[in-house]
Amino acid sequence: MYNTSMSQKLSFRVSYLLRMKSEFLYEITIPTLSLVQKQPQRRKHRSRSKPIILRAPKTGIMSDNDHVLQELLETIAAEHGYKNCDMKLQSYSTEGANYTSQLYNVSLTAPGKDDLKLFAKVASVNEEVRLQSPFNMFETEMFFYTSLLKQYQELEEKHKVPEEHRLATVKFYGCKKEFLKEILVFEDVTSKGFGTFQRHQLIDWEYASTAIRELAKFHALSIALHQQKPLEFEDITKKFTLDRKKLEGMKPMMDAATKMLLEIVKEENKDRVKAFMDKAQDFPVDHFNRPMHQPVIAHGDFRTSNFMHRVQGDGKLELVVLDYQILNVSNSVIDLMYFIFSGSDEEFRGKHYHQLLDYYHAELSASLDRLGVDSLTTYPKKDFDSDVKEIEPYGLIVSMMTVPLMTVSAEDAPSLESGSFGDILVRPGTVAVERINGIVNDYIKLGVL
Repeated sequence: MYNTSMSQKLSFRVSYLLRMKSEFLYEITIPTLSLVQKQPQRRKHRSRSKPIILRAPKTGIMSDNDHVLQELLETIAAEHGYKNCDMKLQSYSTEGANYTSQLYNVSLTAPGKDDLKLFAKVASVNEEVRLQSPFNMFETEMFFYTSLLKQYQELEEKHKVPEEHRLATVKFYGCKKEFLKEILVFEDVTSKGFGTFQRHQLIDWEYASTAIRELAKFHALSIALHQQKPLEFEDITKKFTLDRKKLEGMKPMMDAATKMLLEIVKEENKDRVKAFMDKAQDFPVDHFNRPMHQPVIAHGDFRTSNFMHRVQGDGKLELVVLDYQILNVSNSVIDLMYFIFSGSDEEFRGKHYHQLLDYYHAELSASLDRLGVDSLTTYPKKDFDSDVKEIEPYGLIVSMMTVPLMTVSAEDAPSLESGSFGDILVRPGTVAVERINGIVNDYIKLGVL
C-alpha cells in the first residue's frame, strides 16, 4: 500500500476501478487513496472486445503487480508529457483466447491533450510453468519490441520499402523486466477501430491471405537480416534456441494429446493415425522446428487469436500481428501449418490449401526482393516445396492441441496462473472433434497418413 511520503511524490491522479467479490465497486484514487463505495451492479455478459472490471481483494490494497504497472505507466505518462493526468485501468477479457497474461485497457487524460489510449499486458504465468516451458515468453517478446523490431525497421528504411509493404506492428511504449512481474505496454489499437477475430470463427480467403502476407513480410525480414547482418543474426539464433531438455519434458503432454486424438478419430482412420503417431515418437524433439533450406525467425504462435484487424475505408482488410512470445529460429513452413490447420476447416482447405502455400511463397519472394535479397537464388520454389513436404505433418500434430484450445468455451479455457504447463491441454469438444477429423481426412489425401 502507498504511504504518505510516496503519495506526495506522485504528480498525477490514478483511478483504479476494482470489482469486489461482494459485488460492491470501489474507486481507489492515488495519492489520496480515498475509498468511495458505489451501488452494486448486476453482472452483464460482455463481448471479448469490451473490457471487464479488475478484480481485487476487499481491502482495496493494490497487488505488487499493480504497483509495478503503475510505476511503468507513470514513466510513460511523463515521457509523453501527460503531467497531472488521470489514469483509468480496466481489465480486458479475451474469453479464453489468452492464457499467459492479464490484459488492461489504459486511458491517460490530461488538460489540453488528447487521451492517450494504451494496452497493458501483465504476466500471469507462474514459476512452475516457466521452469517447464522451453520458451522464455516475456523475455522474448520484450527483445522483439526493444531490439529485433528496430533492426527490421532499419532494413526497411535502408531499402526504402514502401509503407504498405512494411511489417505492420503496434506501437510499443515500454516494459518492465522484473521476473514474474513482467509488463509490456502498447498502443491500444481498439481505439482506432481494430478488433479481434472471434476465437471459434473460421478463416476465409480474405482473412487468410492478409495474414499470410504479413507472415511473408515477417519471415523475409529475418532472411534479409541473416544475409545482411550475419553476426547479429547469429546472436539472435543463440537467444532463440529452444531448450531441448524442456522439449523432451513435453513428451508426456504429447502422449496425452495422442491418446485423446485416437479416442475421437473415426474408427476407419484409427489405424492410420496410430501408425503415424507411433512413427512420430521416434522423431527428434526439434524435428519440425529445425531450420531447413532457408532459416527464418518463426513466430511460433501464428493463429487468429494473436491478430488484430480492421476494415479500411476502401473496404480493404488491415491486420496486425501480436504476441511475439515464442519466436525461434526455424523454418518458414512451421508457421504456415500452424496457422492453416488451427484456424480453418476441411472445406476451406479443399479450396485454398495449395493456393495459400503458393501465395505465401509469391509474397515472400516479393518481400525479399524489396529488401535487396535475390529471392530466386535464396529460396526458390522447389526448395520451399521440399520443405513443405518435410514439415507438412506438423499441422496434424499441433492441431491435436491447438484446435481444442481454440474451440473450448470461455469458462473451460485453461489458465497458467497456477498448475503446470500440461494444463494447456484440453479435452476436445464437439466442434474440435469435427475439425480434427477433417484434418485427418486432409492428411490422408496428402499422403501423410
